[in-house]
Amino acid sequence: MSTIAPALPPAAEIDTALLGTLLTAETVRDGASAMLNIVSPLFDDTPCALAVRDRDGLTLHTLAELGQPTAWPTRLEPQFALGAQHGVDPSTGVMVAPLRADGRVVGVLMLGDPTRVATSLRDDTVRNALATVAAVLRVLLARNESALHSRAESLRSIDAIVDGMAHQMSNPLTGASAIAQLLAEDLQDEGQLAAIAQIRHELGRAFVVLNDMLDFQRDTRAQDGILDFNAIAERIVRFRGYAIREQGIALDVETSPAFLPVRAEARSLEHAMLLTMRFAEQRSHGTVNRRIAVRVSELPNAELCVDITDSGAGDTPSAIPAFFDTPLSARARESTTQMPDLGLVDSLLRGCGGRLEIRGSKADGTTYSLVLPRAYTSPSSAGRNSK
Repeated sequence: MSTIAPALPPAAEIDTALLGTLLTAETVRDGASAMLNIVSPLFDDTPCALAVRDRDGLTLHTLAELGQPTAWPTRLEPQFALGAQHGVDPSTGVMVAPLRADGRVVGVLMLGDPTRVATSLRDDTVRNALATVAAVLRVLLARNESALHSRAESLRSIDAIVDGMAHQMSNPLTGASAIAQLLAEDLQDEGQLAAIAQIRHELGRAFVVLNDMLDFQRDTRAQDGILDFNAIAERIVRFRGYAIREQGIALDVETSPAFLPVRAEARSLEHAMLLTMRFAEQRSHGTVNRRIAVRVSELPNAELCVDITDSGAGDTPSAIPAFFDTPLSARARESTTQMPDLGLVDSLLRGCGGRLEIRGSKADGTTYSLVLPRAYTSPSSAGRNSK
């Protein structure tokens, strides 16, 4: 008995279903999952996955997958990134169909059985469906970028408020410090002088905190060049160290005495390091030793590393980017995770030419290694540079 291949649904029905995800999807992942459910029957339910490109252009983030577990490619080959022709990934043997919209590849559809799906990919109905998937995915990613941009604008507004508050708080603190100094000149009692000295000491600490806040929130987006890895780490530790120690978490810092040059955009590197510190801080809560260790070192293969170790359970948390889960509608915003996004850390580091490595130990906790290539500098750049 001969088997007859099931007829494909009309192209209009497929397009309508795919476009409907623009109305129902609350995040990019939701939309990707819905579209994959729609197009998978076109390939006779072959194992498949839908992925998007990261900001480095070649790294792939798998948003949704169907069927049996498959080793999907994690990197887009140049021949797929430059064109829209499907082909077999040489490292995994998976069929890769680039999704092109507005002249650029926004993502890929990956299929687990190249021989089985090669004919289907040449069908006009399937090609039209993939063109619609690419267009919808581009819109969802644009919405995601818009939501992230809105959050960034809100943070800039907070920065302006912090700037104004810090300056306004400095004025009364300066007055209080001057009054304390005048009192110290008139008082003779040893106990009162000791109290005045303690007051001035606490005022000095307040000034340091305010100066660190102003220094950290200052716009450094234009700084894209040779940075000292030590100076960046020291700045983040100093900025976040007050809050960490106030929560009863010990903070150990070890920097390198040598100048460790990296070529990166300052704000991206600071953001990645601060997110990692916050992640380690939250995982250290509730533990017995409650300790975070920060160590800056030079690796033997011309790479530099900042190791941040928490005192948690020693497992290896996932670094799947959560920034694709940014709610696209107001009703879904309360579901946003409160944990810092390690996937964003990895993405920021890749934008600087580096990577995030995570390793766990039941005895020592989890270590997050922020690795960047060492920058080549002239012989005159031998000293520490905090710029």
